[in-house]
Amino acid sequence: MGVYYSYMKDKLILLTNDDGIKSIGLNAVREELVKIAKVVCFAPVEPSSAVSKALTFHKPIRFSQIDYEDGSIGYSTTGAPADNVLVGIHVLKKKPNMVVSGINYGDNSSIHSILTSGTCAAAFEAAFNNVPAIAFSADLSDYAQMIEQKGINFDRMAEISRMIVEHALEMKWPKDLAFLNVNYPTDISEETKIYITRPTLYKYDNYMVEKRDPRKLPYLWLWGEQKKSFPENTDTWAVQTMKSISITPIGFNLHEKSDQSHTLLKSIQERISDEM
Repeated sequence: MGVYYSYMKDKLILLTNDDGIKSIGLNAVREELVKIAKVVCFAPVEPSSAVSKALTFHKPIRFSQIDYEDGSIGYSTTGAPADNVLVGIHVLKKKPNMVVSGINYGDNSSIHSILTSGTCAAAFEAAFNNVPAIAFSADLSDYAQMIEQKGINFDRMAEISRMIVEHALEMKWPKDLAFLNVNYPTDISEETKIYITRPTLYKYDNYMVEKRDPRKLPYLWLWGEQKKSFPENTDTWAVQTMKSISITPIGFNLHEKSDQSHTLLKSIQERISDEM
């Protein structure tokens, strides 16, 4: 057992998120991961939710060191979540054994959320740099509305996250696997199940709400209503309907090659070639 934990302590985990360096979810999982590996945090100085895979090209990225009581260190940066992976690789002067992103405040189930999420974007950026990655997110409590991180037992989620990371570090990472997308229900008990899922398309019907400010000028606020049902064995179905844990493998290939798409493309190719 001692040799095993010595082996695991040689592993390096880059920990990031999109909720910011002070996030409860980030620090809960950091306290668990330091039990099994060397952990260095690189996270935005401010919340950066829903920025997708933004990279900072137009201004410098500042970063400053943080010293934790347990002896580990971290860095707050002015970069987006995906930036933090690149900043981490630069500062560490090496690639980590794994990038862990989260635990995000708000579940990132569905393709729409995965492509919007800064949490998932950091995992994608790790994958593009040939580093295994896992993104962790937690469903919101009914009364939180993304204003305060309350109503969620991040400690229990952090324990499970540590177990998942520990097992993943022992395994050979599949070639075409970009990252694992793990989503937790708000409440976890001994009866909570774990489902291996595929992503559903979207979980909200989004729309703009138009209001007037005190000067009577119009402004818009993005809002949405959650769909009533989801296909069985999808990520949102597992979290929202079954109140269970969802683990979804996310791949690189966005290429669509159905017969219908092929017919459309051939038609475009032939018509444009004739008209050029």
